[in-house]
Amino acid sequence: MSPPTSTKLFFLSIYQATPEVPLDTQSLDDITHRGRLQVLDVNNAGQPKTLIDNAHMPDGIAIGKKNGRMYWTQMGTPGKNDGSVYSASLDGTNVRTVLGPGVANTPKQIVLDGESSKLYFCDREGLRVHRCNTDGSGHEVIIQTGDWQNEEHQKNQTRWCVGIAVSRRLGKIFWTQKGAPKSSQGRIFSANIEMPERSSPDSRPDIELVMEKLPEPIDLEVDEDTGTLYWTDRGEFPFGNTLNRKTIRGKTPEAERKQGRQILAEGFGEAIGLALDHVNQCVWVADLCGRIWCCDAQKPAAKHKLYESETSVLTGLAVLHD
Repeated sequence: MSPPTSTKLFFLSIYQATPEVPLDTQSLDDITHRGRLQVLDVNNAGQPKTLIDNAHMPDGIAIGKKNGRMYWTQMGTPGKNDGSVYSASLDGTNVRTVLGPGVANTPKQIVLDGESSKLYFCDREGLRVHRCNTDGSGHEVIIQTGDWQNEEHQKNQTRWCVGIAVSRRLGKIFWTQKGAPKSSQGRIFSANIEMPERSSPDSRPDIELVMEKLPEPIDLEVDEDTGTLYWTDRGEFPFGNTLNRKTIRGKTPEAERKQGRQILAEGFGEAIGLALDHVNQCVWVADLCGRIWCCDAQKPAAKHKLYESETSVLTGLAVLHD
């Protein structure tokens, strides 16, 4: 008999408050290096273990089970164009630089395509989607929504790329452009994994609009078995701060037809990271209020809180089954 599967959640805290040190006594550099990468054993839920400390505003995380490494983005200091991507062994050791500060402006959510061993990540103020090998080689920009050095472009939040997902089976990448906060300007797009010949990142003819008029879509995942797209949405009640799904292949269920998608859970505190978990038949969601939620994908509106930290601001998360 095989041993029971262990579920671990790797997650990021973009900021860790320190009540004993007043915020107004700290420099901006101190404040922006308060990030953490932590892991929590779901089967023996207790306090998480900190693997990486003093991270520079970490936001997105991906796990490479085959090579036993994790990859995460660091947004850096806002306005300084000093975003970066790092990797480490799953125990937090052997840290390596994938892309050093300045290659990307503000890297956000990240995903690993296991088949090609390539990393994909969005660059918010950089107005781009990037791709590279797991060691940082072969770096390229595959989507460009504007010129990040153009002040008018960079301030236009409808151009900001945030969430990313890759489906080899569909041959597609999906990403979010979130729009201004609570504005219903958010959109989800798709494009082919391979760029069409004689096209460029800023003029691709294969870009398709998947959803529009969303409050503030953030992270994405694709369930290739069911042809379903999942995403978290910040933004205003009643459609914001939600976990959503939309059928992108096959017949659209009745529950999705009125709004173009189905809201699976609501009432988050600025929902950010999500991770599909087929083993436990749920979706994990992290929010900026320092909480991790377990959402039942089969019973909409059913969710329970797994973990909460009153001093953390959580962003991305990823699930690993041993």
